[in-house]
Amino acid sequence: MTEAEIVEWFVQVGDTVDLDQLICSIETDKSVVEMSTPFRGTVLQLGGAPGDVIVVGAPLIVVGEAGETVAASPSAPVANRGPASSPVVRKLAMEHGLDPTKVAGSGIGGRVTRSDVQAAITGTTPAAAPAPVATNSRGLAMPKIRKLAREQSIDLEALFGSGPRGSITAADLVATPPTATDRRERLSAMRRSIARHLTESVQTIPQFTSTVNVDVSAVLATRKAVAQRLDVVVPIDAVLMALMIPVLRDHPIINSALDGDEVVYYGRYDIGVAVDTDDGLMVPVVRSADQLDIGALAAEIQRLADTARNRTIRPEELIGATCTLNNVGALGVISGTPILPLGTSTIVAFGVARPVVQLRNDNAVEVPTMTISATFDHRLVDGGDSGRFLGQLKKHLEVPALSLL
Repeated sequence: MTEAEIVEWFVQVGDTVDLDQLICSIETDKSVVEMSTPFRGTVLQLGGAPGDVIVVGAPLIVVGEAGETVAASPSAPVANRGPASSPVVRKLAMEHGLDPTKVAGSGIGGRVTRSDVQAAITGTTPAAAPAPVATNSRGLAMPKIRKLAREQSIDLEALFGSGPRGSITAADLVATPPTATDRRERLSAMRRSIARHLTESVQTIPQFTSTVNVDVSAVLATRKAVAQRLDVVVPIDAVLMALMIPVLRDHPIINSALDGDEVVYYGRYDIGVAVDTDDGLMVPVVRSADQLDIGALAAEIQRLADTARNRTIRPEELIGATCTLNNVGALGVISGTPILPLGTSTIVAFGVARPVVQLRNDNAVEVPTMTISATFDHRLVDGGDSGRFLGQLKKHLEVPALSLL
């Protein structure tokens, strides 16, 4: 991690804080993390406003004795510091012939607010602002409102919100007709991380993808039997992972990575599981998957998926995979060409189980069929290696008892 974006402050300058009190939330390239203070005292200075991107090593907050003077920092290491006013406020000012940079701001850190501009337009003094409270800083709308606006092709910057501090509400969107204007949006820290890693993968690793079709009648029956036996919901990922691990043991090059001029054959089976979230793809890792029974695998996969989707997953749970499983079938996809995660030699994508007519004993029968698409690092894995791995995986999925041998 080299930088983080301030999402929300829970304290303000002048507040008294206790040891380990939560002070703010920040967004890294992996998750949203709540930060606590290691000191008791009074908040003397905040290292940035919501929306600021702070580089690692920059002061986040200054805590000391009440009344203590804090020396100004002429070159605080803040990346991409936001403007002194929001786009909506700047637009309002310019529509009335005002320079927003010359309007006295009454917001946090001298930020120009809507009321400041309106006061400048009418020549009145703005009313005293209420005590500042921590808000989500990504514009003047909460994430769910921004998502709804995108779906309806509504330009948020053209709206005047009726919510607290001029924030845009769902009711404001209902009253607004869709527009056909283009828009630009800064990538989130997580999206930037995904872009960097995938670009590095395709630019530095020669990759190839092989596919095989599998009769998954036994897999589906196994999943149903386990769910009834344990009386829990069993993700198909858990059954697939349990049946794939013995095959990985027989093909160590699949559970490996290239490090310089050496091959690292992993002695552990930490399997990454791709999870689709509202913020992008996340790959939490099931540690020591080979040591877990199918019930434990189901519970751990579900826990990791839930914490990934609500952005409470710990950063250390997103690193260190030795091989990756991607259930693209959950989205109705038949097959794909997955991009290889860095630090591994293989990612296996499982498509949706679909009925395919086959001729068996001179009779046409429908067989639930799944397409498996696996991408490999061609520096380590050749076509023969991939064929043998997928061939054995196909056998284990069609006859799960083979995984017990």
